[in-house]
Amino acid sequence: MSADPTAPSDQRKINPWTLWIPIIMIALGVVVLYNYLIFNSMQALEDKITLANGTVIKRPPLMGRLEKDLEFTERSGKKVNLAELKGKIIIASWVFTRCPRGCAGVIAKLKKLHDEFGGNPGIQFISFTLDPEDTPEMMKKFASGIDIKDTDQWWFLNGEKDVVRNFMTFSLKFRPVMDLPEADRLTPDDKYIHDLRVAIVDHQGHLRGLYDVMNADADTQKFYDELLRNELTYFLEEQKKTTH
Repeated sequence: MSADPTAPSDQRKINPWTLWIPIIMIALGVVVLYNYLIFNSMQALEDKITLANGTVIKRPPLMGRLEKDLEFTERSGKKVNLAELKGKIIIASWVFTRCPRGCAGVIAKLKKLHDEFGGNPGIQFISFTLDPEDTPEMMKKFASGIDIKDTDQWWFLNGEKDVVRNFMTFSLKFRPVMDLPEADRLTPDDKYIHDLRVAIVDHQGHLRGLYDVMNADADTQKFYDELLRNELTYFLEEQKKTTH
């Protein structure tokens, strides 16, 4: 017996696509609108700026975006969240307190950068320890050893091992940590080989650069030192233009 075309609508079979198509279209619309707003905000900025010393800096590329809010433990012992840094430029590095290789050198360079730019409230320094055994007390001692007392604008963070390493590797694009064989260790605590570059995330949460400030070649190291400072100045200009 054929279906009665005059039967009430609630007795007819509903095609699932009639429900999903509007949802898909709305989701696509949200994505397009977001990209349009980001594109327009970036288009409003200059493609390059000229620094006071005459150096011309072209707009650095977008290398990725921080999407998740994560919680970590700071050297002060308090819990902090990445969401607290919304709107700030983040300067991030890898360390561990008993590192006998380049950690102290990276932090010393960032200390100079902090002395130069740390008065700007739109900047946040973050040093993540890759060693899950580093306690807040150990991180505090490590930082104070090179006279870093500012706990508000410079966080030293630890957290669950996999969370920290996945964030640094997949979100900030640092090279994965390698466990060092005992035969190759300089000291018993020399357990890891890790990336000694510095990452910068702009005020909109975009990863913008990785800087090899500890490169073995002195000229290359100098190049990245200057590039980091110059591009940080560019990001500060972006921040100023898009937040006022």
